[in-house]
Amino acid sequence: MSTYAASFNSLNAPTIPSGLTRRGRFARTLVVLSLAVVLLAGFAFKAGAGDVAPSSTTSEASTYIVLTVGSGDSIWSIARSVADGRDVRSVVDAIVVANSLSNGDVSAGQKIRVPLA
Repeated sequence: MSTYAASFNSLNAPTIPSGLTRRGRFARTLVVLSLAVVLLAGFAFKAGAGDVAPSSTTSEASTYIVLTVGSGDSIWSIARSVADGRDVRSVVDAIVVANSLSNGDVSAGQKIRVPLA
């Protein structure tokens, strides 16, 4: 019987050339990453990720007057005086939104913005 000792030396093993240098592999990686960023931005744009919902207060009324609340005045009485044929409830809602009032209470001497249109 004879024995055969095989030696696998990694230094003598043939290498397969990849065709790209280190700089070429780096350039390829940059191109792939930039394409991925462009594709993701395109999908985000298509999905409406940058859309801003229009505010209903800016479209309904763009001009305001500033009134000082007198004693015994309420939002309803102020809204009735400036309604000019409009629905008083919508005027009250516009006053509450324009002044960021949480419960709709006002006090004498307080200055509030009242939308005109």
